Amino acid sequence: MGKLLKIIIGLGVAVVGLVVVLVIVLPLIIDPNDYKDEIAAAVETYTGRTLTIEGDIGLSVFPWLGLDIGATQLSNAAGFGDRPMVTVETVQVRVKLLPLLRKQLEMDTARLAGLTLYLARNAAGKSNWDDLQGEDSAASEEANDQQPKGDNTPLAGLAIGGVEVTGAQVIWEDQSVPVRYEINELSLTTGAVTPGEPIDLKLNFQLAATEPAIQGRFDLRGIIGLSASLQQIRFDDARLALDLQGDTLPGGQLALVMTTGITVDLEQQTLEMPATELEMLGLNLSGGVSGTGISGDDPQFSGAFTIAEFMPREVIKALGQEPPLTADPAVLRTADAWLGWEASSRHVTAKAIKLRLDDTRVNGNAGITNFDDPAITFTLQVDQFDADRYLPPVTEDSEPMAATPATAAAGGAGALPVDTLRALQLDGTLIVGSLKAFNLSSSDIEIRVKSQDGLLRMYPAGASMYGGQYQGDISLDVRKDTPRLSMNEQLTRIQAGPLLKDLTGDDKLLGTADMQAQLTAEGATPEAMRRTLNGDAAFTFTDGAIKGVNIAALIRNAQAKLQGKPAPETDLPNQTDFAEIKGTATVTDGLVKNKDLLMQSPLLRITGKGKASLPDETIDYLLTTKIVGSLEGQGGKALGDLKGVAIPVRIGGTFSKPTWTPDLAAALGDAAKEQAREKIEEKTRDLLQDKLGDEGADQLLKGLFK
Repeated sequence: MGKLLKIIIGLGVAVVGLVVVLVIVLPLIIDPNDYKDEIAAAVETYTGRTLTIEGDIGLSVFPWLGLDIGATQLSNAAGFGDRPMVTVETVQVRVKLLPLLRKQLEMDTARLAGLTLYLARNAAGKSNWDDLQGEDSAASEEANDQQPKGDNTPLAGLAIGGVEVTGAQVIWEDQSVPVRYEINELSLTTGAVTPGEPIDLKLNFQLAATEPAIQGRFDLRGIIGLSASLQQIRFDDARLALDLQGDTLPGGQLALVMTTGITVDLEQQTLEMPATELEMLGLNLSGGVSGTGISGDDPQFSGAFTIAEFMPREVIKALGQEPPLTADPAVLRTADAWLGWEASSRHVTAKAIKLRLDDTRVNGNAGITNFDDPAITFTLQVDQFDADRYLPPVTEDSEPMAATPATAAAGGAGALPVDTLRALQLDGTLIVGSLKAFNLSSSDIEIRVKSQDGLLRMYPAGASMYGGQYQGDISLDVRKDTPRLSMNEQLTRIQAGPLLKDLTGDDKLLGTADMQAQLTAEGATPEAMRRTLNGDAAFTFTDGAIKGVNIAALIRNAQAKLQGKPAPETDLPNQTDFAEIKGTATVTDGLVKNKDLLMQSPLLRITGKGKASLPDETIDYLLTTKIVGSLEGQGGKALGDLKGVAIPVRIGGTFSKPTWTPDLAAALGDAAKEQAREKIEEKTRDLLQDKLGDEGADQLLKGLFK
């Protein structure tokens, strides 16, 4: 036994001595620089590339098995010019020798300085690394399958002192697009890399791109945690900062800071980002994300985020735009949002939406399915909204505002993105508690909006307004070259005076209104739609007045003028009262015709017929007025001799400046003829009665005056 122990000790001493000799002697007798040519020749044999090692190669053996390589470059593929594909200033890699004998890898910090990597694709789509890929992936997989099964981890332990990359540059140039991206001044630093232990990470570089044309700074830092199996990955205290400039960016620049923490479990196929914050464009977003099946065909994600209170005007400025000029300069001052969502590769759903803009609050949900052919659904509830505060200030040159959803659709048709509407698949409901738009007020609004294959329909559309109800069925068809608008609208028990006061600023017509219209129009602009408007309408106004014109006073003044007398004084209001006005209208290419207007009041019976041109906004209308009632208080005794006489009143001019002209002379002429006829008939009757008797005189008079 003693002899055996001496032999073992002797062998151990011999091995140690041999190692010492190798450590001392090998660097003295072996110079790796002597093998530069052999190394270059081997590279050229296997790759066809030229490897040029300009610097020295340093070799160390114990306690670190290390390699230091000086300036080196690898030539480019044929057809990609003389520029090298890879150049390196220095590379240093060192591994502890003794742990390596125990299948443990302990590396010092791996250092790489002055790397330039040039990647390119020519106009034909061939890249400058295609010739370096070797066997295809299928062959590689087959070769791997043929390897003996067993322990796939050749090293029992892994420890790397860190990675240090400085002064690196990566260039990507694609001539088939063409685009060019450059990463300059790249620096990558990590702490010690040991499975199961946290790793500090710092990465930063300068970015320059041609498409889009941007440049700027990228900075990423955090702490990475890797499990021993490499199946669980954590990225804690992660901070990403971007500072980019370019004409294609909103406002010419984008500054972004994001902080987050990420946990990925490749075994469980899960992802967690419980606390993420993003600051950009004056917005502060915070929230979290969870994911399952992250490596599968249909990963599922869900989460929620909050946009803290912000000033929309300042965000618009940050986007490089001037805030819109609004009627109320106090709007667009404050907003915030909260959103709960879920998503996959096939859909995204905002299952809970809460928005606030100034005094308006919105709640609801929305979703998009089938991203290749998106289908959008939504249900939104708005408590109240005053749209007029956000519209441009009203001036003398402002266009008349739309009165109903249909006319609003017609008014906005010129700006409709027809191609987008043709592809739009939409199904949603909008509910608004109270709305003020185009100076019109309404409440309890509910509109169902559906769009499919180029046909957009709003039905049912309903609202309460001005003491009555609005109901509508509106569709916009863009399946053909020319958009077509169809409207079926009804107003019931509407108070006309307040409505017109809000709409036009003047309540010229008072009363309770019932109206219905079935109209169609074609065209891409409001002007075109007015010229192609066709359909039918009917209206009834009860217990009201026409303000701005007193027909009885007009007739009385015209009579005084014919008699050479001054217009009589009156304290009556400048309006014409009525019990009912009703009629129907047909619309042909924007020309509205009415033949059956009937107005009844205690004093007057008025019938009317004529036309109005919507494109030209002109009126050509004739009212025929008869005084039928008590004259006291509505024209006095001066109109007594006109009772029963039909008096025409011609209405002309334009919508904004109508004219009213009574033709009393013609009326008096007709009245005089009628009076003369009655006197002649009376005298003739007296003469004939003596000769023929009453019966004979009546028969003869009927023949004479028929």
